Amino acid sequence: MNHIAGRPLIVLAHWVSILLSVPTLLFCALTVVGIVAAPIGIGIVLLLATVPALQLVASGQRALARVVLREPVVQEYADAKGLRPVARVRRWATDPTRWRDLLWGLYSVSIGHFLSMLSLSLLIYPLWSIVWFFLWLGMPDVFGTPFGVLHIHTTGQALLFTAVNVVVSSVLWWYAAKPLARWRFGVDSYLLGPSRQVRLQRRVDEVTISRARGADAAAAELRRIERDLHDGAQARLVALGMNLGLAAELVDGDPEGARQLLLEARDNAGDALQDIRSVVRGIHPPVLADRGVVDAIRALAVDLPVDFELQLEAPPLPAPTESAVYFSVAECLANIGKHSRASAAWVTMHPRNGLLHIEIGDNGVGGAAPEGSGLRGVASRLAVFDGTMSVSSPVGGPTIVNLEVPCVR
Repeated sequence: MNHIAGRPLIVLAHWVSILLSVPTLLFCALTVVGIVAAPIGIGIVLLLATVPALQLVASGQRALARVVLREPVVQEYADAKGLRPVARVRRWATDPTRWRDLLWGLYSVSIGHFLSMLSLSLLIYPLWSIVWFFLWLGMPDVFGTPFGVLHIHTTGQALLFTAVNVVVSSVLWWYAAKPLARWRFGVDSYLLGPSRQVRLQRRVDEVTISRARGADAAAAELRRIERDLHDGAQARLVALGMNLGLAAELVDGDPEGARQLLLEARDNAGDALQDIRSVVRGIHPPVLADRGVVDAIRALAVDLPVDFELQLEAPPLPAPTESAVYFSVAECLANIGKHSRASAAWVTMHPRNGLLHIEIGDNGVGGAAPEGSGLRGVASRLAVFDGTMSVSSPVGGPTIVNLEVPCVR
């Protein structure tokens, strides 16, 4: 919440919040009346109109809080579609989100309204001070006692009073605008966002899903390593053993044949070693261990037949996170080389707000499918570390893959 919107946007958000206070007060009052009058029937009819209206106003304030705080403010309501009027109102009555909307409405028309008015008053007061000066010039007897205690008799005193007011109030607004916005829209976000219980439940669901994805990714990685060893190094080592066995049988009777078999065995040993090194690089590349994720990604881009623009910055990362980032970027770069038909591509990576933001893009033909096995594997790999992936790839391009991974140790 430290990096909130700029002051012009904050001013606009306060203005809109003040305007929303009018329908908020109306719908809150009618909702309370509807709750009280529900037993006699007329309240049901009233609630059927005011509860959705209050939700609409709350959604507007939710959007303002999201813009000002630069963080998601989302809420889910209990589904009441298709229910009869009385059943619908009963569903609303058991939905904690509806009661939080009502609690927010009471806050918005009282403390929230005061904070918005205070922020705008500090902004407008310098203009009023200038207007006051000209009013004093025309009617000094009427405007010559500001605040009821000061007495302004000369033009110099009026100018000094105006200048002090303009400077002090401007500085005060400059430094108070963002704290006031945090208080005002922070409470909006708290009341209009999910409750602590809902957040905990969502977190449990996310951890459960990420654990399942992590188990699947680990199993797939083990299968890949087993397949690579079986098809590569293991086959070569079996051939190596056979050649050595045959050479042992021929060493006395056919030294030249034994020599050829030993040469083949030597070649097989070298190839097997190369296969094992390839498998090891697939588990944790030496360049990643020696030089870090930034230089490892640079080494990946060098080998691709595409002009790359790289802007890479990364804080020290735990080894598992660093490996996940490397292989995720490697998969995206491999897709560019295989499918994009691009002439230019880029990779940007920088930390912000506790997250490592990575963007991989190209100017190719587009049409990348997030549900494909490669990108689905990237999402599963990152989910283990609470990372996320989003893909934008319209037909005709460009393709942009955004990755985010927590990078706070």
